[in-house]
This record gives sequence, C-alpha cells and structure tokens, in this order.
Amino acid sequence: MSATRPPRAPRARALPRPAVLTSILIFSLAAWAVIAVAWWPVYRDDAFVIMAAVVIPVGCALAVTASALRWPAWGLMLAVTAAIAVLGVPLAVPDRTVYGVLPEPDGLTELAAAIAFGWRRLVTIDLPVGDYQSLLVPAFVTLLVGASATVAIALRARRRALAVAIPAISYPLVLALGPDEVRWPISTTLGLLLVLLLWLAVWRRHERADALAGSADRGRGGAVRQFVAAATIVLVAGGTGAGLIAVLPPPDDRIVVRSVVEQPFNPLDAPSPLGAYRASFIPAVADETAIVVEGRAEGDRVRVAVLDSYDGVVFAVGSDSVDSASGRFARVPARRDVAQEEQRRRVDITLARSFGPWLPTIGELVDIRVAGDDGASVRDRVAHNDVTDSAVVVGGAEEGLTYALDFVTDTTGGAELSVLTPGAQPVPAIVAVPETLGDWLADTTAGLDAPGERLEAVIDRLAADGYLSHGVDDDEPPSRPGHSLERLDALLGEPALVGDAEQFAAVAALAARELGFPSRIVLGFVDSQRDDGGVPPSDPDAFRERDLTAWVEVGTARAGWVPIDVVPPRRDVPPPESNETTPVTRPQPAVQPPLEDVPPPDEQAPPDIELDEQPPSGLDPLLLLVLQIVGGMLALVALLAAPILVIVARKAARRRRRRRARDPATRILAGWMQATDDAVDQGIELPPTGTRRERALASGRAPMLVLARVADRAVYAPDEPSADDAGRVWAAVDGARDAFRAGATRSERLRAAVSTRSLRRYPDRVRRRRRRKAQS
Repeated sequence: MSATRPPRAPRARALPRPAVLTSILIFSLAAWAVIAVAWWPVYRDDAFVIMAAVVIPVGCALAVTASALRWPAWGLMLAVTAAIAVLGVPLAVPDRTVYGVLPEPDGLTELAAAIAFGWRRLVTIDLPVGDYQSLLVPAFVTLLVGASATVAIALRARRRALAVAIPAISYPLVLALGPDEVRWPISTTLGLLLVLLLWLAVWRRHERADALAGSADRGRGGAVRQFVAAATIVLVAGGTGAGLIAVLPPPDDRIVVRSVVEQPFNPLDAPSPLGAYRASFIPAVADETAIVVEGRAEGDRVRVAVLDSYDGVVFAVGSDSVDSASGRFARVPARRDVAQEEQRRRVDITLARSFGPWLPTIGELVDIRVAGDDGASVRDRVAHNDVTDSAVVVGGAEEGLTYALDFVTDTTGGAELSVLTPGAQPVPAIVAVPETLGDWLADTTAGLDAPGERLEAVIDRLAADGYLSHGVDDDEPPSRPGHSLERLDALLGEPALVGDAEQFAAVAALAARELGFPSRIVLGFVDSQRDDGGVPPSDPDAFRERDLTAWVEVGTARAGWVPIDVVPPRRDVPPPESNETTPVTRPQPAVQPPLEDVPPPDEQAPPDIELDEQPPSGLDPLLLLVLQIVGGMLALVALLAAPILVIVARKAARRRRRRRARDPATRILAGWMQATDDAVDQGIELPPTGTRRERALASGRAPMLVLARVADRAVYAPDEPSADDAGRVWAAVDGARDAFRAGATRSERLRAAVSTRSLRRYPDRVRRRRRRKAQS
C-alpha cells in the first residue's frame, strides 16, 4: 500500500487582488504624471508629451507583466533595457529614425551616448530644448525606469509601501535639472505629496482588509480616518507653505545644477573685443570686407559682442565673478521660443574674417543653421546669452563660416531720449569711474532734473565737443587707443574730445550709469555708422573693417534696452591755439570723498546697486545646491513620517499619564489597560467582553495572568493597595511588553509601535450599539 502523498501547498498568487493592483497602477501613473509635469519647463514641446504619454504606461505594464509571469528581477531589467532599445530612438531621438519608427544604427549609438552623457549636455544648453538632438533621452530614461521600478516594488517587495520612495527621490532630482527661475515647484510638490500620502492611506486600507479576511466593514472607519489625516497633513503643509511665501517670497531665481555647472564658454577667457577695436582701422586692412549680411533691412544692427563690465582698464563681458547673468552662455537648442513671432526674419551671414569666439547676430535669436560639411559640428558649439542676445562659437568661428540666422527684429530704436526713465535691468557694478567725469556731468546737466533730459544732454555734448580720429593715418589728429581711467580722464580734461567709438562709447556708458541708467556697450556694424573714408564697398551687403563701430544701450523702464549712437560725425579738429577764451577751471572741493562712498543719485535704480553690492555668499554654490536638495528630501520624508510620529507620541503620552495616576488603585488598573493595549497592538485578538482572566489567557503570556489577578484584587479587595504594589504592577507591565516583543520579528515590532488599534475606543462595542439601534 503506497503512502499517501501530502497535499501540495497552494501556489502564491503572482498578482494581488484586482482592487490592490488597480490602486497600484492608478497612483503610480499619477505620481509619474506629476514628475512629467516637473520635466515640462525643460522641454516644452509636443514630442515630450507624446514620449511621456507612452513610456509611463509602458513602464507600468512591463512591471505588471514581469510579476504576472514570475520573472526574476534581472528579467524585468532585461525587459526594460529592450524597451529602451526599441522605443528610445523613435520617442527620444526622432531625427535618427527611418519613416519615423525604425531606428537607424547611428540613432542607437546616439541613444547609448545620451544615456551616459545627455545629463551633462542638458544642463549646459539653453531652455527649452524641445526634441533637439538626443536631449529627450534623460527624461525618457527617468520616466520609463522610474515607473517600472515603482510598480515592481509595489508588487514584489515585502514592504510594498516603500514604492513611494522612487518618485519621492526622483522628483527633487528632476527639479535640480530644470531652469533656474521659479516656475511650478510649489504646485507640483504639493500635488506629488498628495498623491503619495493618499497612496499610503489606500495601501494601509488594503492591508487591513487582507488581515481581516474580507471583513471590510471593520476597516471602513480606519480608512476614512487615514484619508482625513492625509488630507489634513497636505492642507496644513500647503497652508504653512503659502503663508511663508506670502511673508518671505522666494527669489525669482533658484540654484539648480545648471547654475553651478561649468559653462561651455567663459567670456573672461577671451580678450575684450573693444580693446582690439583700433586694429580694424590700420590702413592695410581698413578697406577689406569683414562680414557679408544678405537679406538684411536698412537699419539692422549686426551685434558682434555686448560688454557690460568695466574694471577701470577695459569693458568686457560680465561673468559669474562680476555677478552678471550676461556672462552665462548656454548651448542653443534647435529652436528658441521668442515673443512677437510674426516679426521673425532670416538673413544669411558670411564671415570674411574671424571675430574670435564671437558670432555676429541680429535682433533676438530664434535659430541658426550652419552651412558646410562640418556645419552640424559647428552648430553644436554655438552658445547664446539671453540677457545680451549675443552668441559665440566655443573654440572660435573660423573665417569663411556661413550660416542662416532666424531672428526677431529689434524695434526699440528711435526712442526719444528726453522721455526715458531708468529701468531695473541687472548689470555688473562699476568699480571705478574717471575723476573728471563728475565735474563734466555737473556742467553738462546743470539745471536739468529729468533723467532722460540729462542723458540727452550728455549725448548732445559728446556730439558737439567730440571729434572723430582713429589716430592711425598721417592726416588724422593724434588719438591714443584704449579706454582706461587714465585715457578717459585725459579725454574729458580737454576742450576738444578727440577719439573714436572706443572712447565715446565708454564715456557714454559710464555717464549713463552715473545718471541711474543701466548701460552696456555693443560692438558691431550698422549702416548709419559707416565710415565715409576710404574706398566704398563693391557689395552693398558687405561691411568693411573700417565700418566696425560701437554704440551704447541703456536700460529703460518702458522701452527696455534702447540703442544710442554716440560717435560724432567726421569733421576737422580745431587747432590747439585758438582765439577762444580759455575756460575757467571749476575749483575742486577741499576733500574729495572716495567714489564708492558717494551715495547714488535719487534717479539711480536701487535694485541694481543693491544687488551688485551684496557680499558674496559664504557657501560654495555646489554645496548650497546639495544642501537644498538634501533639505527638500528631508522635508518630504518628515511630512511623510508625520502621521507615524503623531501616533508614537500619542501612545507614549498615554503610557506616561497612566503610570503617573494619583492613587495606587488607579495606577494598577491603568497598568492592566496598558498591558492589554500592548497586546492589541501586537495583533493579539482579545475577547472584548471577556473577564480579565479570559483576556489574559487569550494573550498567551504568563505575566498577563499575574496582572489580571492583581487588578481584580485592587478592584474587589477591602484593603487599598499600596504604592509598592502599583510599582510591582508596572514592572510586570514592562515584563509583559518585553514578552510580546521577544517572539516578534523586527517588522512586527515596528508595526506594533505605529499601530492605531489600541487608540480606538471599544470599536466592537460601538459597532454592536449601532447595529442594535439600526434594528430597533
């Protein structure tokens, strides 16, 4: 007779019951949809919306399939890798596909390179990037891997609620890769927090339903309380955050990775182009073609470089070391979003000579397409600055470079100077000005109060007293190059101001700063400033070397940056000996105060001065960024842990209150109640209507029987118990709790510590009372 085969244990379900699976998918999709919204300011393109709408459900589906088919963890990893290979090129590198679907071999290579290096390129390019090259890959990988990992942990892990950690950790990393201006971080943070807290509440509800084996009625009140607690936490956190924002509004800019990462171009590494201005007027090169601009309109200003920082020697491009955003150049994506799209135009530019790293542009840049076999390589090295609308080619723009430029026309020209008022555009602080500039300005603007009128008087005097001379021809009056403090002092100290665009632009820019106007110098070409000497160009679209000039742009409150031509017309310089009366020199004050201590004029824009004079922060920017990210994650963890901390604190306060009851009899009864609460939190079912002895027997612990007898004697004995009896009872209570913990695992002890079962007041009695009331 054969032995009876023992029955086979039932096979564990590969997937949880439908209600649990549905909640996992809904909350996973919602959490990663919020993270996709956080990615939006980086891309702002329809291609990103399509990519996110596909990869988030695909990631969730892969995790569900792997769990249903009982794949190991490495099987899911292979499936995600295959999805990246199949979907990566069509969704994240659309330019490298055949018929928009099939990936090219070069597309797979670019996809692999972008997975490794796309993160670095993403923080060194101007935003938004759209679907430019392979810059969609970081978001593609984040959403696909993150969604699949979240669902996989929720289906496979022993502590499935840990799945919320994946979106909670990914979210601050996405914000760190975003723009440095504040956009939606508060709303998206609250949205993600609400989704995660509700998910934890629903998950707790499912766990209770599974533990009660389908008795859903028992957990309904707890689920409602958990939902209310989660919603309350979100409302309190949101209200507190809104109140803090109202009292202490956040700055317009925030420090992110792109704020501290090394930029592709540092303008201080290149010499100031204004310092080499005179080289274009050497007779041997003055009549050579410098640049050809086909398709330009009359009055278009070709900008080579914009200079807004002055150190007393030269005007240069601002950089981080001088606290100016004009020094931050970022790579240009395929297309930049600009206002006034209806004014978009296109010109073709050919460089007849190299301008170093500077790339001439017109107006506000929209897009650049470089011609030639290496056009794509040169295009990748183009960087742009949004503040000054100037561009560079990292490594230098070579002679003969031809490119098509899409731009929006600048319409700020022709503004009347007398009605202008200073704006608040950020510019670097001027550390020094010529000593004679103050007296020269006082003479020029005497009797004038309006800032625009004073600025107009300065420009008119430069035109009246200025004489153009580059000092390179034998028939020109002597004129030294340079625009240092010494050179400008010598210029303003003479009755006839002899110089060229280098000196006049420097004086006008410094004078505008003293009058309260943000100012900068622009080096470039414009028809109205063509030099009428030499041989005229054979091509009307061509500018010669001698046509290079400089003008000033001033920041105004209404018109933005307004260009002002400051070069006087060419005319004969009067001889040194003149019959004119010698002007009387104004007496100098007895004590000349230091320039930096002179209070700024009332008309000067205080935001610029205050911003530039703030002492630098003592923390390293990268360290500050790390502290902000870690602080944000800790704050999120603290909010998620708040309900647990409330439960633990409430139970500790209850135990302390019971132990400190006034009379010994009350302390003994409170000890018995504490012991039964500890048993309930451990998951031990005690008969709600049983005697103390019956409840002690149900607990299965010997110390509980001792406590039951002592509690009965304290209630029914004729003699009052002593304080020593109460102390021994609480020692037994501690021993009973230790006995409960001795047979429990670490996770069971943690679950008992945060359990709320003992905090509910007689739930079975309340339910029976409600049931009898309903039946009656």
